[in-house]
Amino acid sequence: MKSFVTFLFVVYELCLCGSQGISAGTPVFVLKGEDLLLNVTKAVVLGDLILFSWKFNDKTFVLTVNPRNNPDVSPNYTRRIEFHVNNFSVKFKNLQEADSGVYTAVVITLVGGETEAAKYKITVQDRASLPLLTVSSVSDNSSSCSFTVTCSSQDSHINSTFTCDTRTCSQEGGERSERIPDTFLQVHQSRGSIICNHSNHVSWTNTTKIIKDVCHQHDVPHQPNIVPIILGVFFTILILAIIGAVLWCRRKRRTRKRVIVENTIYDTAQVRDKPVAPARRKDPTAEEASALPLSCIYALVGPKTSPPAPTETRNTAQLESV
Repeated sequence: MKSFVTFLFVVYELCLCGSQGISAGTPVFVLKGEDLLLNVTKAVVLGDLILFSWKFNDKTFVLTVNPRNNPDVSPNYTRRIEFHVNNFSVKFKNLQEADSGVYTAVVITLVGGETEAAKYKITVQDRASLPLLTVSSVSDNSSSCSFTVTCSSQDSHINSTFTCDTRTCSQEGGERSERIPDTFLQVHQSRGSIICNHSNHVSWTNTTKIIKDVCHQHDVPHQPNIVPIILGVFFTILILAIIGAVLWCRRKRRTRKRVIVENTIYDTAQVRDKPVAPARRKDPTAEEASALPLSCIYALVGPKTSPPAPTETRNTAQLESV
């Protein structure tokens, strides 16, 4: 019986909230400075139309349209709106926070009287501010670390405590969040970081702190970078290989020259007979010598090692020897 009464109470609350949402209009959130188009959700019959208007907070007329479709824009919205006569929609430009409120499209006809053709609850929001994340109450020892963080925005703040060992971190109470009107604040951990989120219906932003900067238990041992070592060994081997190749080439070149020198055969110098220049005068001794065979002359004279004298003088010496 008690559960049945609870069920009826929940249904009543849901129906009440639904009726309030309908009466308040369709909620729409807009970023400050942007444009917004509002459409009419019910068809408007021009033949029965007496007056059509867009109203702000049920008090201020944004514009009115008579049966001849001549729109009349309020001076406060001149150059700030665009009206589409064919479908009675209106576009608001460069919305500011002061433009937040309820916008209603009202139709007055001969048959139906006054009815609402559309209703919107507009909320203009600025971008979410960057939250502030601070760390306090740090308790650090060799085996564990405990610290408290505060995540705060312009409107609210939340606290959360974290406990870490050498491997993992845990958040007391789990993920913390707080919802204030049209704003959401949250603090949680992810991938070794503490994240503070601040968001609204049109934007979000966050601030992050690395856990190992707070708790040194999470410091990862420094791994040596082996790339420079490998490169150093490689270039050392390369330089030694180049030096060895140069020395081997020089040694091979010297060995080759030595073999060539040792295998060289030199010919015995021979004296060749040179043509005798014609004598200017007739010499009987020369004629006699010329009559002898060359072999006899070579046996008597022998090879001459000194540089040869002029032709005429050398022939005279040979003749005298004979």
